[in-house]
Amino acid sequence: MRKHHSGYTLVELSVALALAGMIVLTSITGTTWLLAQQRINELSAENGNAIRRINDAYDQLPNYGGLTLRQAVSLGAFNHFLITQRGANNVTVTHPFGGAVGVAPIGVASRAWGLYLNAIPTKHCADLLFQFAPIADALVVFPDGIADPVGWAPIVGLDSNLPAITISAGLNVAVPRIVRNLGQDLAPAALSAACRDAGNNFGVLLVRSKLR
Repeated sequence: MRKHHSGYTLVELSVALALAGMIVLTSITGTTWLLAQQRINELSAENGNAIRRINDAYDQLPNYGGLTLRQAVSLGAFNHFLITQRGANNVTVTHPFGGAVGVAPIGVASRAWGLYLNAIPTKHCADLLFQFAPIADALVVFPDGIADPVGWAPIVGLDSNLPAITISAGLNVAVPRIVRNLGQDLAPAALSAACRDAGNNFGVLLVRSKLR
């Protein structure tokens, strides 16, 4: 007579545990990806809003002279980021990935300005650059980033004859890479090289210019 039992063999239990582990891992991976994508979308949307507000405020002015992070915040920029010391000269802004945000004019005549985001995980490099391309006239990647969110200002210049942004020596950091310059499309080869050599975290500079 055939015996029936309700127990499980060691093999059956091992298979069940393995499947359960795969389900949990897939769930965690999916949740992590969704959170990262949400941060990317939030970063792109808030940067677009900041650029629009600043450009609207300076639309009738010949340049962006005097533009600071404090002024940008007073114009309503970065309201969905973490802002401390609002209204003070030492105001700070932190984006969703935990890095600092900086704003400063570019060039002697201040005919352009830059929005800098520090400490972005390199695994999001390509996705972010593709999202930033439609809202920026130029894009620069800083491998490993710069602790001072306006520390890039002394080495980023503007050649009004071309027009184009330029990078000069002067910072004790890895050489920044221009992945898009004024009047140009995003260059896939430059993007790939910049993201490949970006280190664990990178900084990115979005440039807007009155020169076309």
